[in-house]
Amino acid sequence: MSAFVRAARFVGDLDDEFYADELQRDIWNEASAVGFQSLLWIGLITGAVLPFAAGVTGAWVAIGVIVALLVVAYVVVGYARARGIDMYTVQELRRPRLAVGAVLYFLGFGGAGIRLLVHYGGGSFGSVLFGAAIGVPLGLAAGVIGIRNRRRRVRNAERAAEKAELMRLQTED
Repeated sequence: MSAFVRAARFVGDLDDEFYADELQRDIWNEASAVGFQSLLWIGLITGAVLPFAAGVTGAWVAIGVIVALLVVAYVVVGYARARGIDMYTVQELRRPRLAVGAVLYFLGFGGAGIRLLVHYGGGSFGSVLFGAAIGVPLGLAAGVIGIRNRRRRVRNAERAAEKAELMRLQTED
């Protein structure tokens, strides 16, 4: 067991006897998923609103909130992957709720970035547009690379599953 999994088990208190009962564990896992998703959506909405509603201070807080959410999301995905589940290969990522989440991330980071650039950079909206002209293509390129990597992982997972199935069938014969 890796240090990451041991640390995650400690943080989640997963070795508690509470988890010995299957029904309790399943219900608690569902409740935890609902709680995580609620926290995620509340944080995303807050992060998207703060730069516009609370000025420079709100922009800094929005960045902190969104970064904290990203860390938690990566811990969740990382723990699942360490336990043998790659969420990027077992679920469809083109869903409306993910698009809404992406828009909220963009509003939060984008709004905070614009607010902070104009405030600290002493710049104007025109200079921010210049930065966006550079940043947007870079962001889109990163998105394309991410999509290609996901598709490669899906293909590799399918190939591995097919190979395992063939090996299983050959050993049964």
